[in-house]
Amino acid sequence: MLPPAPPGVVPYIAGWSEERLLTCPITRRRMAPGIAYTDETPYDRDSFGVLWARYALRPKQRRGSPQLRNVHPYRQRRAMLNMMCQVCSRMPPDPHGPHLFLLRDSVGPIREGERTTSPPVCVPCAGISIQLCHALHGGRFVAAWARHVPAWGVVGPLHHPLTLQPVPGCHMEQVKYGSQWAPWVRAARTMVELRGVTPADLDREFAALGRDRLEEEFARVAEVTAVA
Repeated sequence: MLPPAPPGVVPYIAGWSEERLLTCPITRRRMAPGIAYTDETPYDRDSFGVLWARYALRPKQRRGSPQLRNVHPYRQRRAMLNMMCQVCSRMPPDPHGPHLFLLRDSVGPIREGERTTSPPVCVPCAGISIQLCHALHGGRFVAAWARHVPAWGVVGPLHHPLTLQPVPGCHMEQVKYGSQWAPWVRAARTMVELRGVTPADLDREFAALGRDRLEEEFARVAEVTAVA
């Protein structure tokens, strides 16, 4: 039932060689505890007030080569905020859910309240991902629909409240919004919590679309994700 995945698909959230971390001096925040940039703008913080790492953001033709093992913080954050497909960037048919999440199978089925930094996928991109993503090969994946996906926190390096220097060994820490460490993290990923979880039968989802529709969707994804 599942057509072969088109080659060369580069997910929307993937990093690229010319979109690197920008060097920005860190200072102490003036009006509240925490870290800040010396030239901070309103775009440097999310709606919870957490400071975000600055990465270069370039047009596709100037991004260089894809780095599939890396994730671009801005695009990951945008995908999570809008529940966009992490592969083709398609907006959800219903912003209120449910949303399909596809994760590597490490501890069994996706559980109620599980946290993840992996944005949702649309059904066709799930079919592409289980074929092309090495982490999911051989059926090493779990899938579920989540009715509610509230923001839980962020993942990123912590900075010491006294020295403002990165804390050794705390390069990608999970930090809950509103916690004591939230003012001292420089976020690189949004982390959400999955609520109203229902296991997803991907074979049934693929069958419901049908092979012809899947082939059309695969061609669409190949076009929108193609390297310029």
